[in-house]
Amino acid sequence: MWKCQYKFVSLSLSLSLSLSLKPSTYTSMEQSHLPPLQTEQEHEEEGHQRVYQQCRDLVSSLPIVEACSFMDLRFHDGFFRPMPAMVGSIMVQKLFKARPTDIIMATLPKSGTTWLKALLFATVNRNSSPSPTGNLATLNPHQCVPFLEGELYNGDGVRVPEMVSKPSPRLLATHIPFHFLPNSVVDSGCRVVYLCRNPKDNFVSLWHFINRIRNKNGREPLPLDIGFDRFCQGRSHSGPFWDHMLGYWKASLRVGGCNVLFMRYEELMQDPAAELKRVAEFVGCPFTQEEQANGVVEDIVGTCGFEKLSNLEVNKVGKRTFFGTTVDNNSLFRRGVVGDWMNI
Repeated sequence: MWKCQYKFVSLSLSLSLSLSLKPSTYTSMEQSHLPPLQTEQEHEEEGHQRVYQQCRDLVSSLPIVEACSFMDLRFHDGFFRPMPAMVGSIMVQKLFKARPTDIIMATLPKSGTTWLKALLFATVNRNSSPSPTGNLATLNPHQCVPFLEGELYNGDGVRVPEMVSKPSPRLLATHIPFHFLPNSVVDSGCRVVYLCRNPKDNFVSLWHFINRIRNKNGREPLPLDIGFDRFCQGRSHSGPFWDHMLGYWKASLRVGGCNVLFMRYEELMQDPAAELKRVAEFVGCPFTQEEQANGVVEDIVGTCGFEKLSNLEVNKVGKRTFFGTTVDNNSLFRRGVVGDWMNI
């Protein structure tokens, strides 16, 4: 009996003590024993960094391949990429969530990427302020349309929150093969614009670009015959060439599948105004009759033309870092003509 009374008295004393504590005293006592809480953003960034490190560990274990590139490539899931780009590709597959309003342009390197970025940016933002013409006068097209795996989902992932906060429609770019894109790209119904180029012109442009970077980094130039053999074997940045192109071509033919517009560099060069109207219609920003009558299409084509872009000061002296490499903006512009493979 006395044991029950003792327990009751002890319980009463404990209850009285807890009630006598002021709320602020109780809170301070409780917090003194708990670690500081992370904000939601800090928690997400920590998770992104863990994913990044896992991706780096995976890519570090992949075979290293000598290729038609300015650095050695890694081979994974049927395609070749430099280590930073391969890490970014896997990060995109794991973390990127496409929106229905997203516009993603896909290319192989040196297939008209810079030109298409400028055209898309100017078309989608033609009614915004400041005008896209003004932006393109001070920003390289790659600053206007960032690479998913080369910038936003690369490094330690710190730009992922920036990616999430971007307003719609988000203009994005990638060199990732279609089969390796995250499921959300297909499931969301977002629009993908793919630009391909004659493989001979693509190789020659790539070869010149590679040797420009190799020279800047103090490396021996890649001999033409060795570079050509490796390119034909599929050992090039984001290659094999035919697998990359056919992946998007087949996706563009599917009924009820991913919204893919398949474009050819040669047709864009032949009639840029007609092709630009086709792109604008596809991405949901068609030109009105009034705009066409007022020459808006031709103005954008002129603003984004090779001669105009390549002679802007920002594209003569600026630099851009993506895919783990710093590139002079002027190296992104060489000749931009069809059939240039004959002028090696």
